[in-house]
Amino acid sequence: MRSIDVAVVGAGVVGLAAALGLAQQGFKIALIGPRVRVHEPTDTAPFDTRIYAVAPATVALLEQLAVWKRVDVARTNAILTMRVFGDRGDALTFDAYSAAVERLATIVEESELLRVLDTACDFQPGIQRLAAEFETLGDGADGISVRLSGGDELLVKLVVGADGAQSAVRAATGVNAKVTDYGQTAVVTNLACERPHLDTAWQWFTDEGVVALLPLPGQHVSLVWSAPSSLGEALAALDADALAERVTLRTRPDLGALKPSGRTAAFPLRLVVVERLKNELMEIFNVDGNASGLAGAAFNGIFGQGVSWRTMAGRDAARAAYDDAIGDTRWGFARE
Repeated sequence: MRSIDVAVVGAGVVGLAAALGLAQQGFKIALIGPRVRVHEPTDTAPFDTRIYAVAPATVALLEQLAVWKRVDVARTNAILTMRVFGDRGDALTFDAYSAAVERLATIVEESELLRVLDTACDFQPGIQRLAAEFETLGDGADGISVRLSGGDELLVKLVVGADGAQSAVRAATGVNAKVTDYGQTAVVTNLACERPHLDTAWQWFTDEGVVALLPLPGQHVSLVWSAPSSLGEALAALDADALAERVTLRTRPDLGALKPSGRTAAFPLRLVVVERLKNELMEIFNVDGNASGLAGAAFNGIFGQGVSWRTMAGRDAARAAYDDAIGDTRWGFARE
């Protein structure tokens, strides 16, 4: 059984950021899980369907990890204004100028974040990548044993579960989760717009759910339509031209006619709440140590794809979590 400081389970954006932040503190890391496939731009699908709206604090974290400057700025878009329309026609406007900030958020593709984080982890000393699948945890005498597919086993002081809402790490600790279906589905795709979006994020509350359009580079926008499940399934089943026409009819005329510019995907919206926050093997907490933030972990946010970015990725958070772990060697950490 090999001994290592930290096992990070999951090689998505959060797992990569966590592994990088911990390794930059000098810890020896096992990054467990296959590499995530990234979107390859084409003429018909120039942008990834999975889009993140990252706040300035998240950008600061990525700068701290020395990866943000490696993001291709031509594939990002600032949000300078946000316009929200109610079902009675009322409107709210938020803008960076009034808030005295450079921008409200930055739109970036998941594939671009994966690219820079993946490359950084490949070159970061102290990170060992293991493509094997996580299987289970065990309570060892000197730490936590992590068993992988193929029979490999690690002895670690800290486990970071960055393996999503259906976390195998969480399940391995015996902590169950209650899942409540909201009865809604988020339909996402990218669209080309007839008129410039003016770096504005648009949102409409309608009798058919909430429709949001987020600005992408050039005259493109990312759609997130959170609709009742039956409608969401029907929207996802439409061909690309029919969906674009339906969205055009549902949004104000500011962007003009919308045309398809990528594949369509649909995600059920659910509330996930863990039954307890700690046991003899592990403790679960959110980015600020507050466990209440775990509720809604499977929620696919209107304002881009939802993810707990700051969890375990920052250097200070990495040091604090590891120090806690070695103070109680039967301690683990899971991120939903």
